[in-house]
Amino acid sequence: MTRMNRSCVKAASMMLAGTALASGAPAFSQTPETQPSPAQAAAPLADAASSQSSDAGGGVMSDIVVTANKRGESLQKVAISVSAFSGEQIEHLGIRDTTQITQQIPALHFNAWSPNLTIFSLRGISQNNFTDNLEAPVAVYQDNAYIASMNALSGQLFDVKRVEVLRGPQGTLFGRNATGGLIHYLSNDASDDQVNGYIQGDYGRFNAKSVEGAFGGAISSRFRVRVAGRVENADGYIKSRDTVLADGTVLRGSGQDLGGRNGWAGRINLQYDITPAATISLWYKHTEDNHLATGGYVFENCDFESNGYCHVNAAGLSDGTGGVVNGLTGKPASPWEHFGERKGNLDRVVNIYQGELNWKLSDRLTLTSITNYLTLNKTYAEDGDATPLLTVNVDTGIRFHQFSEEMRLAGDMPGLKWQAGGYYLDMLYDGHHAVTGAPVIDLAVAANGAFAVPTVDQLYRIRSRNWSLFAQGDVALTDKLTLTVGGRYSVDHKSIDYRAILTDPMINPVAQTLFTDQSLAQIVPGVNRDVYKGWAARVSLNYQVTPQTLLFASWNRGIKGGNWSLSSNINPADFKHRPETLNSLEAGFKTSLLSRSLRLNGTLFHYMYTDYQAFSLAGGVPHIYNSDATSTGAELEAFWSPSRRFDGVFGATWQVSKVKSVPATDTQTGPEFFPGAPNTQYCANQGGYFLCNFPQKTIDGAKFPNAPRFSFNYLLRYNVDVGSGNIAAQVDGVWYADQYLEVTNGPSSLQKAYNVTNASLTYTDQRSGIALTGWVKNMFDKAYRAYALNLGILGTTSIYAPPITYGATLRVPFGK
Repeated sequence: MTRMNRSCVKAASMMLAGTALASGAPAFSQTPETQPSPAQAAAPLADAASSQSSDAGGGVMSDIVVTANKRGESLQKVAISVSAFSGEQIEHLGIRDTTQITQQIPALHFNAWSPNLTIFSLRGISQNNFTDNLEAPVAVYQDNAYIASMNALSGQLFDVKRVEVLRGPQGTLFGRNATGGLIHYLSNDASDDQVNGYIQGDYGRFNAKSVEGAFGGAISSRFRVRVAGRVENADGYIKSRDTVLADGTVLRGSGQDLGGRNGWAGRINLQYDITPAATISLWYKHTEDNHLATGGYVFENCDFESNGYCHVNAAGLSDGTGGVVNGLTGKPASPWEHFGERKGNLDRVVNIYQGELNWKLSDRLTLTSITNYLTLNKTYAEDGDATPLLTVNVDTGIRFHQFSEEMRLAGDMPGLKWQAGGYYLDMLYDGHHAVTGAPVIDLAVAANGAFAVPTVDQLYRIRSRNWSLFAQGDVALTDKLTLTVGGRYSVDHKSIDYRAILTDPMINPVAQTLFTDQSLAQIVPGVNRDVYKGWAARVSLNYQVTPQTLLFASWNRGIKGGNWSLSSNINPADFKHRPETLNSLEAGFKTSLLSRSLRLNGTLFHYMYTDYQAFSLAGGVPHIYNSDATSTGAELEAFWSPSRRFDGVFGATWQVSKVKSVPATDTQTGPEFFPGAPNTQYCANQGGYFLCNFPQKTIDGAKFPNAPRFSFNYLLRYNVDVGSGNIAAQVDGVWYADQYLEVTNGPSSLQKAYNVTNASLTYTDQRSGIALTGWVKNMFDKAYRAYALNLGILGTTSIYAPPITYGATLRVPFGK
């Protein structure tokens, strides 16, 4: 990269730091290291906006540059439903984790019961299965490289340049696993010559502490470096409690509070100008979670039957409405306390090595190469039943390796912008998934005639190789009308080596192999191998009505490869699920009004799925089933800056969806909690355990999970100069209508409508650039679930998001 090009990059970065959230976030006041006076701090985008357009209005109106089409473009000129955060906006929102962006991104939701696994849902498209071998339909990229494992997604967010969220299929440019959309995290890199950086500390409720910092600049005229890191620690907010029975017996809890944090992350970026036209960028990133207390739930919505189980509907899904209770006594409990007796644990290490080459071959042709290697080592243990009894325990571990290479050429010529390239992805999963207790009682009885404490451990080794070729071009049909055409051809080769082993040493000292991939393949030939050839496509018409108004309409075809459902209870025909295909029709507009002080963006979409991959835990065992599905929705975003002191942001969504059919529970087994427990509902005592047979065999017409019919996000910010500094007050939040948290639509996994509101007050000193922020999150202490599993007769287990939290952040910048 030439020095002139680096200067352009730096100028664009400074512009981004003060621009609006593409999704509607405000132009937060820039820190004084880039703003020499409080007046400019109060109106951070005045200069940048005027350089972009003489009629620019308030603070949010200068353009933000995104890479939705793998090249830098004004977001208002991109004919895709895109939202984005700049790095400074993330600072002011107090976002410290990759998952916390969801509240200000329309149609984006997040599910998690611990940092163990990150599940993003975009327009209701997600992969809620918690086994470690699956890829998500919402692809996640970090610094231009795909992160295939959902286990490696959750992580600390620091020294970030931008976060982009692309809604709808993105298979043409981003690959086979972007049917639902894409989330791209871009870090600050070493492109800035000047020495710069910061150090920042946070302290908040639940003894939450973190320190982060970054440092960068030029070492020589052609060599630059940037180093950044963050360490965090927090106590759990879900408190461990003992259970006191009616006779006074005390059953001890684990003594382990849940929802805390304990980890650190760091990265280094080196950039070297090989020639004035070619730059190589090298990354190393490291993330750790160390002995993190996790792996537990609260117990809720159980109407107890006389045999100790929960009331269920005809599909075998818990349908109680009593809220959080103690799973043994039935007494009401707080959503922020649990009674599990087993200590959970997460240990995880992620390393990423990456090299990127950008070479301007000529004025109209650029070559880009991105090479990435990722390793993940994880062990995880959980108490899955939320009671002080051993009913369900889960233990998993995985060693994951990923290598990818992308090579592409991009051209820019009169009337045509194009790019074409190839991609290769090689993945190796080496792991195990063990379940102990109720879900495997039937297997133990079938194998040994009896059971005590049975465990089924699934050992697997999955090898996956994918290659693809892609191309996309924007053809200017007239000076206002552009046609975009793109396609990708993708080939997957996958294989699995698999064993399911039953151990119950109190009954049988010899471990027994229940299934292998070879034994399953004897029943269903080829079930342990997969070769998938598919294609993705995009056709879009974009009409620039005026310089301020863009209309677009598109058809997109997205694809996602098949995989294996690691489930202790295997029907050979269902062991492997098929690839899914999504055809999406979209139409939208992007416009600026009132001298560009008001920006409105809207999108209408219709999804048609073939073989949608639906996750079900019916019967207490995880599984993926294929089903056709449809969804229709709309998104509207408004960004309003009537003055340089005030910014308002509003977003709204509407969506309806239907999944044609997924299997219901069918049958379920469970232990006899007390001798002679009576038969109830659909369950008969078999002498030591219950066998339940439910009459409704399928669930038809269910709604997508995490897809409320309506949602509304909001953000209001006002700043004023005080003395030698600036004070900014902000209120932001989101409201969601009723939504199911599982595709089975079990009554107990219905999350009722709720609102979450946050607030902050920031003082920034003009001379030093030091900023002090006081903040409160979930200020009205709303209890709502971040995750839920309907376990049928065993009730519903959930994790609630944090209650009200508050604290302070001190940021000290330096350099530049």
